[in-house]
Amino acid sequence: MASNILEKVRRWIDEDSVETTLEKAARDAQVKARNRAEQFIVAIAQKIEAVIQEEMVPLPQGTVIIPREFTVFFSTDDDKEWQGEKRRGLEKGLYHILGERAREIAGKKKLETSSFGIEFRIDGTLEKGEIRVEHSWEDSTSNKTGVLARPKGIEQMEAREKLTVQTAQAPQVPPPARIPPSPTTISQQKSPSTARSIEQAVPLSAVPEAEEMTHVASRAKELYKLEVWRGGQRQNVIPIYQHQIVIGRGSKSKPVDIPLSGDVEISRRHLVIGHEENGSFWILNEGRNAAEIGSFELPAGQRYQLQPGMTVTVCSYSIRVVR
Repeated sequence: MASNILEKVRRWIDEDSVETTLEKAARDAQVKARNRAEQFIVAIAQKIEAVIQEEMVPLPQGTVIIPREFTVFFSTDDDKEWQGEKRRGLEKGLYHILGERAREIAGKKKLETSSFGIEFRIDGTLEKGEIRVEHSWEDSTSNKTGVLARPKGIEQMEAREKLTVQTAQAPQVPPPARIPPSPTTISQQKSPSTARSIEQAVPLSAVPEAEEMTHVASRAKELYKLEVWRGGQRQNVIPIYQHQIVIGRGSKSKPVDIPLSGDVEISRRHLVIGHEENGSFWILNEGRNAAEIGSFELPAGQRYQLQPGMTVTVCSYSIRVVR
């Protein structure tokens, strides 16, 4: 598998013909990546290929299907290294390589999955060079949220116990206090980003050289961090710069600030978390399925106080505000 992926990476980078590449592979069975960038591309492709082989499902009509989405998590350092044209080239190259590999793995059977997506995200817990891949059978362009009954099994209860910050001696946390609705209606659009507005430029000829001033832009202030957990593992630690963020599955028509992919029970807009000037937090459930703080289920459409450190469970995910 390793050499097969590497051949395709080489062919993509060097633009060799298929015959030439296969001849080289036959002569050199111990082929190795030439540099760090090639090693990184091969490592990602191998991880995704392993998921494809494990998750591929044969159908009775002689076809096979593979997951529609793959989320690749890598470290903050790797994210900084793969930006701009380099990132776009990585995305296009992997899409082409893995499309070919999926058809090869399917063999004589027809690959019914016509397209799939690859998304890159940061996992602050990973070291440089480490990669983790998750898959989803869901089509993120779908406008429907699956509403399913979720049994509270032993595994789910154990995962929650790991994530809840409390000791056996700690007093039971009472339900969060409800916050009366404010006179203004909560906007259904995405919260404004932290990008600063740019004033209209003045032509140089209109301003004497001696009067030109250097504009010192204020840096955005980090308000808090948001931890995202799933299956007892911390997925990400995200710095938050906005006073209001939207969390959910997201879609083109309903974008969110913090996407939670891979769970059809999560609504496109599921939670809104607000941070007030006095440092207090509130949470609003907009989802069709439940969100819980401890054993308290948040009713839809009502604001409740949220204390830092409290674990909020939304379907298969858990999130936590950290100052």
